[in-house]
Amino acid sequence: MTCPHCSEHHAHRSHRSGAVDRLYRLFQMIPYRCRTCKRRFYSFRGGEQSTRMRTHEERKIMQLRRRLKWKRTKRELIVYGFAALLVALVIYFITRPTTPQGLSGS
Repeated sequence: MTCPHCSEHHAHRSHRSGAVDRLYRLFQMIPYRCRTCKRRFYSFRGGEQSTRMRTHEERKIMQLRRRLKWKRTKRELIVYGFAALLVALVIYFITRPTTPQGLSGS
């Protein structure tokens, strides 16, 4: 992460603390601290397009992580959908009315 104050590539994630951090969290902003100038700043969580704040490698890593997360989410949705369909079929077969075998119309 690039520090907006000193333009060095020595910024790292900082711990959240206090009301200000909670407020920024509502806007999807994450606190960072520069190791060089010791200043604290905020950046958007999904800021992979920011050429000013992120290096090229960081943007590529963020894109890769987002792609892998979406792939995992799709897989989970398919599994949960299949499980819900299976449960619906079991409930249908358990609750459907049954007719006695000997009383057919002929």
